[in-house]
Order: sequence, then structure tokens, then C-alpha cells
Amino acid sequence: MIKKNLNLSMKIVLLLLSSAILAILCYAFFRNNVTDFYTFIETVEKPFNEKTFIKGFKEEAKNISIYSKDKNDKKELKKLLKKHDDYTDIFLYNEKELYIDGSFGKILDEPVGFTPLYILKSDFEQYAFNNFFIETITFKDGEGIVYVSSMHLLKYVKYYFYVALFVSLLIFFLPTFIFIKRKVKYINILKQEVLNMSQGDLSHAMTIMSHDELAILAQEMDTLRITLASNYQNEARIKEAHQEMITCLSHDLRTPLTALRGYLDILCLHCYKDEKQMDHYLNSCIEKTEQIKDLSNKTFEYSLVYNDDLIPSLETISSESFIQYIEEHLEYLELEGFKIEKEITISSVQLHLDLSMMKRMMDNICSNIQKYARKEQPIYLQISIEKGNLKIVFENEKKEINHEVESNKIGLKSVKKIIEIHQGQCFIQDLMDSFILIITFPCYL
Repeated sequence: MIKKNLNLSMKIVLLLLSSAILAILCYAFFRNNVTDFYTFIETVEKPFNEKTFIKGFKEEAKNISIYSKDKNDKKELKKLLKKHDDYTDIFLYNEKELYIDGSFGKILDEPVGFTPLYILKSDFEQYAFNNFFIETITFKDGEGIVYVSSMHLLKYVKYYFYVALFVSLLIFFLPTFIFIKRKVKYINILKQEVLNMSQGDLSHAMTIMSHDELAILAQEMDTLRITLASNYQNEARIKEAHQEMITCLSHDLRTPLTALRGYLDILCLHCYKDEKQMDHYLNSCIEKTEQIKDLSNKTFEYSLVYNDDLIPSLETISSESFIQYIEEHLEYLELEGFKIEKEITISSVQLHLDLSMMKRMMDNICSNIQKYARKEQPIYLQISIEKGNLKIVFENEKKEINHEVESNKIGLKSVKKIIEIHQGQCFIQDLMDSFILIITFPCYL
């Protein structure tokens, strides 16, 4: 018990020291950024409009003499110089920069007490006196130089100071208060959690706070809870894995079925030029049928996204063959009304790829384009060699989001995992109006 109290006491002492340092740093931060606060006030509030003030001053100065010794003229001049608010100083100099007359703002006449709080506050105010400007004014009998000092920021600095003081004190006291309050409640929390375990609730983790004796007790109780709940968790994980496999299988089957339906519609409507093109569509139908059959026979592969141990069946193919393979998949998009703009700058290289996985990857990419791309804008395809890698870029503009279109992201996850299995990289930029997919594969000369 003595060790426990000592540990908690040391934590409180260290917390108080840390809070004090943070509070001082916070106060210093506010103090160092007071000029930024002034700049913000000048930008948002504009407490003193220099142009309006000078404009009015110039209009009245035209009818007033500054060099006349007549008492009435001096009286009028003094009246003009005092025509300002409590936060403005005005001083008048002649052309030789000799002082003629002036008027201080009444804010400077207010009594102050030299208390510690005032000393701290006045330290924030010192920069509020730096806002001044000089203007040459034409009077009735000559020109004079008017020096105007604006102290309007003093109206706002006290609020800034009180906020800085409040936040600093809050940083000092709040962490210690929260720490003590949490420790007082911790035993009741552990008591309730043990009661929950006794009633069969094994899904709720024990609350572990800090590293004191109570936390060690909670950790041991949590280890016991995990041991008791492991069988239930394993059963839930198996069920979830089966559901994810079914979802992935459904997605991958739907893509070739959609393409097959499209080819069959074309054949049914006789939308082909000649028998050669008809044969091409028939072969495409057969190919999609074989793909569906392959997917049905290898359902275990649809744990791809969640299986880190899958090994691809790599074949060596040329870059030309692979590009032709990509272009064949894009033909269906062109038949659907999409425009494809290609920029292919590539030399002959060798690639090690699993063609069945590449087929699934292209089906998923084309399905994604068909669902979400705008037909009015072209699909950009760029293929090049960069730093020993084959780089493929798909870019399209996105149509307005249709919430009825299913989007479980499993297609893009599958594409990314296939590329990673081939030691490649996949970059996805899903912007507001456009979608960019960048794929890189290692290539060999």
C-alpha cells in the first residue's frame, strides 16, 4: 500500500510540474503572437479607418490657419486637433518639423493600479501603441505635418489577455483535476466490469489506465477474459470470412456476366458489321463463359483480399502482348459508348504475370469505369516505362453519385492486392470530380 501511494503521489507531482511548464509555454505563445492578433483585428474589424479620418480632417483644415497668432485661429486649430475619439492622439508639426500643437486620447488619462495582473496585462498592450501614420495637410495659410497615433487596439487586447490567462490556468489545473477524478472512479469501473464478466459479458475489455497497481490487476483480469472469449471470437471470425468470400465472389462473377450480357445483346440485335465481327463477339462470349466457369471452380481464390499467402502462377509475356490484352478489354467500354484516348510510349520488355489474375484485375477496372465514369468525357489510358517499371495510368471524370449503385470497394481492393502480389504498386486518387488509377509492374529486358 505504501508503494502504491508513493507511485500515485509521484505521478501527481510530475503532472503538476508538467502542467506548470505547459501553462508557461502556452502563456508565452499567446504573448509572442499578440501582434498576429492585432493584425487579425485590423483585417476583420478595422477599428480605425485612416482614410475616412484624414478625409474629414483635410476638409476642415482648409478653413483653419496654423501660423496665425490670432486667438480665434488658435482656438479653432485646437478644436480641430481635439476632434477625435478617446483612442487617438494627434500632433501637428510645421514644415520644418517643429511641434505646433497636439491632443492626447483620453484613454491615457484613465487611472491604473500597479497590481501584478495589470503588469501582465500592460505587457500585452505595448504593441497596441505602434499603429500610427503621418500625413501632410494643407491648411489655410500653409502646409503642416499631422502625426496620428491610433490606440484602438486597446479595446480588444484585454479580451485577448484574459483568454491567454484563462487558457494557461486551465492547462495548469485541468490535467491534475482529471487525473485525480479518474483515479477515484477507477475502482468503481473495475468493480462494474468484473460484475459484467460474472454475468457472461466477455466482449467488454477491462479498462486499463496508466501502469500502477490497479492497472496490473485490470490487465490480469483482461487476460482471463480473453482466454474465456477466444472460442466465441474464432467462430465470429470464421463467419465473417465466409461472408466476405461470398461478397467478393458475387462481385467478380457479376462483372463477366454483365459483359456477356452486353455481347449477347449485340448479337441478338445484329449490331455487327460482318461475320468476322460476329465471330469476334461470339469468341468474347465464350471467353466470358470460361471466365465464369473458372471463377466458379476456384471459389477459394476469392479470399485473395484477406489472404497473404496466395502465390501467383507467373508466366513470361511481352509488353506488346500485355498491352494488346488491355486494349481488348477496353473494347467493351467503347461499345458501351465510352471514348478511349491512348498514349502508349513503350519499348519491348518482358513481364512476369499471372494472366488469370490480370483478367480479374482488368474486369474490375472496366467495371469500375462503367459504373462511375462519365461517358461524355474520354477515358485516358497512358502506358510507359519509368525507372524499370511498366506504368499504366487510367484517368476518368466521375459522374454524379448515384446512391443506388452498389459500392463495397471490394473491386479496387482486389485490384490493389493483385498488383501487390506481383510486386507492383497501386496508387488511387479518388477526387471530387475525377478518378485516377496508377499501376506499376516490374519489367525485365
